Amino acid sequence: MKRLLSWLNWFDRAAIIVLLTLLVAVVFLQVASRFVFKLPIEWSEEMARFLFIWFCWLGCSYATVSFHHIRITAHMRLLPPVLAKFLLQLGDLLWIGFNAVVVVGGIMYLGSILEYPYRSMITDINMLWIFLPIPVIFLVFTLRVFANLLR
Repeated sequence: MKRLLSWLNWFDRAAIIVLLTLLVAVVFLQVASRFVFKLPIEWSEEMARFLFIWFCWLGCSYATVSFHHIRITAHMRLLPPVLAKFLLQLGDLLWIGFNAVVVVGGIMYLGSILEYPYRSMITDINMLWIFLPIPVIFLVFTLRVFANLLR
């Protein structure tokens, strides 16, 4: 499990760097072509949107490792340490349950996209690739939250 999480951390960091670099390059290209050359690039806006979606999901996954997700913990300092730890673990278990619901729903949605495929308007990308991170990243969330529970 440690090896898998270590590999996921490396992959997330590398993918986040690549996606952010591509996102900045595509947006810069779009702005430069529109305002400098007066020739907009049709695919750049849609591609920037898709890159941003993947970037956000991978960033959320990576934030799980370092406990940077939004979590109200100010009141935990007022509770006895044992109760505070119990409530944090209960919250993590509820998060795992929510993730399971999203993974199942995401897989069902991807199945419907496979059965009735549709493509993006401008780039002609199969929308399966745009919605794929939902079940995948929520499964990774589950692994990471479970690993955090074991710490």
